[in-house]
Formats: sequence, structure tokens, C-alpha cells
Amino acid sequence: AIFKYGVEGLYHFMPDKKLVPFVAAGLGGYNMSGPSALVSRKTMGFIDYGGGVKYFLYDRLALRADVRHVVANASAFEYTLGVTIPFGGTKGEVKAVSAPPAPKPAAKKPQDKAKTAQEVPLKRAADVQKKAAAPAETPAPAAKALPAPAVVTPTEVTDTTFNMQLVSIPSACYTMGDPSVNTLAPHEVCLNAFSISKVEITRELFQRFVESSNYVTDAEKNGGCYTISAGKETLNPAASWKNPDFYQSKKDPVVCVSWNDAQAFTTWLSRSSGKKYRLPTEAEWEFAARSGGKQEKYAGTSNDADLYRYANFCDKKCIYEWNDPSQNDGYWSTAPVGKYAPNGFGIQDMSGNVAEWVQDYFAADYYAASPKMNPKGPSAGTGHSVRGGSWRSQKNELSITGRGSAETGNAYDNIGFRVCQEP
Repeated sequence: AIFKYGVEGLYHFMPDKKLVPFVAAGLGGYNMSGPSALVSRKTMGFIDYGGGVKYFLYDRLALRADVRHVVANASAFEYTLGVTIPFGGTKGEVKAVSAPPAPKPAAKKPQDKAKTAQEVPLKRAADVQKKAAAPAETPAPAAKALPAPAVVTPTEVTDTTFNMQLVSIPSACYTMGDPSVNTLAPHEVCLNAFSISKVEITRELFQRFVESSNYVTDAEKNGGCYTISAGKETLNPAASWKNPDFYQSKKDPVVCVSWNDAQAFTTWLSRSSGKKYRLPTEAEWEFAARSGGKQEKYAGTSNDADLYRYANFCDKKCIYEWNDPSQNDGYWSTAPVGKYAPNGFGIQDMSGNVAEWVQDYFAADYYAASPKMNPKGPSAGTGHSVRGGSWRSQKNELSITGRGSAETGNAYDNIGFRVCQEP
């Protein structure tokens, strides 16, 4: 019998990818025993070095192939195949940044120019008006104090048909809008009770819908999904929810789905569960993101330096040139839902990860005409509102009052959705 023991160290390249190459080196010993006097209780040491690859089937299960050059009394090559089950942290785990490097100088880039909401759905719709009203170097006027929100106590419920967790929010009023933005004039809004999903809809649940109903998404029918190419959003004919331009686990939020696709999903969800599901309205979305009307900048915090704990955005791992090197949220693209700290209502990912379709048609000036009771947006339009910012957004695009829009039938690799349930 031969017993091998030892220790080795591995260095992984591209640890956030599905296919992870690595190099390794180690040392140890062999203990050989048997009937022959030549091998009985014979022990010898060795050193080895080599490399291999891991192919992650899931976050905690990977296939592994290794090759080692083993140097003992003689040298030989050793080849192994097997499986790896990581323990402890998770692949792509969120880690705190102990000493953030200084931010990059604010160089003027083509991406910094104001664009239409259709070109970049995550841009604040009011950016153009804000820049026209005051030069960039002029400090913004101090925001007026808004009324304190009423205390609202949500409860958590579970739709057992889909094992989907929701937060049930009672009827309440709050001040919607942003006093620092002309087109987001603060106004009182009152909402009936509703429930909203704690996390964004996952690929796993969306796949269940597709397989159950034989549904074909707009991206699959109409030529692809919009992704970033050379710094611009470009229609990628090969991209769809099944295969966006990056790896996703089954627990990642579904992307490359249009507003039409989200509507079809809520119809299926309602029919399958016997409950009434739909997309949230903008007013409901903002109330939930604000944890009942709190004057927070992001969903759960107003601290820019702490944002990586609450949101997945274009941080130091982000591959785009507008990335923020001062924070590390742990992922360069989408993250599995529920990885980040919740807001005051226990809801996660309302800032970042993926931007979210809401029910309303989009109009930049709608806040001035919004009714007080249960506003539902304009009666018509060419696009629908998108809220919350995404994994490829800059920090300022993750504000809970930020608005954007996208064409109803278009799909993007940074837009998904969550759902509401009516009582």
C-alpha cells in the first residue's frame, strides 16, 4: 500500500469565471508498506509543481483536472481528474476593502456625456436638464427639508407555490421625488397595500416559466440583447437570457428580458399561483426602495464609501473604463440575488445588480402631473421606466430617485425585474 500526504498552495487566475485555471506547488511524503522487505515501512519525501483547471458547474461544485511534476528519489508526472467542493467562502465572495486606493482623476470620457434614456437606460432622465440649469462646477443648492415619513412596519410572507419571499407593505403616504432635480419635484403619494419580492427574479425561476409555457423571449425572436461593445450599447444577436455575454449561475437575476417578457412572466405567475402578480409601479418601487419614505441616497444607505456592502455596481472589478477603483463589491458582472445588505424593509438589490423594469410608461415630466392616489404613470408612451441602476452603472446611477427608460420590446444585459403581489 502507498500512502501520500502533503500540503500545497494554489494560485487561481480569473477566479470569478466559470473556467478557472491555476498553478500549484507543494511538498509531502510517501509511506510504502507491503510483504516485500524492499518496501516495508519505506518513507520518502517529495516536492511537486504544476497546474490545472477547475470548471464550476455550480458555485460549490467544480470539475478539476491537474498535472504535477513530482520530484522524489526519481521524477515523474502525475495526472488527476476529480471534483472540487469548496468550503468556507463562496466563489466571488464579497470582501471588504481595507485600504481603498485613491479614485481615478475625473477624466472627461465619451461615456460621461449625457445620452438619451433609450441609449443608456440607467442614466438619470433629468441629467440633461440639471446640466443646463447650472455649470458642473457650481454647487447644487441645498435641498429643502422634506417631511419625516410615517412609520411603516412591513411583514415577510412566502408564496409557497414558488418558495418566493415577499415583503408585505401596508397602505401609507410618503414624499416621492428629489428636490435637487427639476423634473423630480417632490410630491405626496399615497399607496394601497402591496407586497414586493425581496430579491430580483432569478434565472432559475424564469427558466421554470419558459419551460412550463414554451415561451420565447423578445431577444430570441427579434435579433438579440443589448450589451456593451467598444464603450457603447450595441445589439448583440448572440445574447439572450440563456446566454448573455457573461457567466451567470441559476441564482443570478435574469437579464436580457424585455418589458413584454416581464409582463408574460407575471401573467404566468398569477395563473400558476392563483394570486394577482404584476410589475411594481414607479411609486411603489420608490417607496419600497426608500424603506417607507426615508431620505436615503441608495437603498439602505446614504454613505458613498459603504456602497459596496449594499450594491453591485461598476467597482474595481468592473471591466469598463468608468469603473470605481475605490470599492470592491466582489463581482464584475451580476451577483447571485440576496448577496448584499438589505434596506430597512429587508429588501435586497434595489440599488445595483440589475436595473428593474416597472409597470409605468415613461415621461420625464410626469412628476409634475402625478396624482396623489396610487399613481400609475402616463397612459401611453414608447418606452417603460427602469429603476435602480445595475452592475455596470456608476455610483450616481444607483440613486433610488434616479429614473431611466428603455423601449418596451428591447432587452439589455443589465435589466431584469422583480414583482408585486396585490392583496
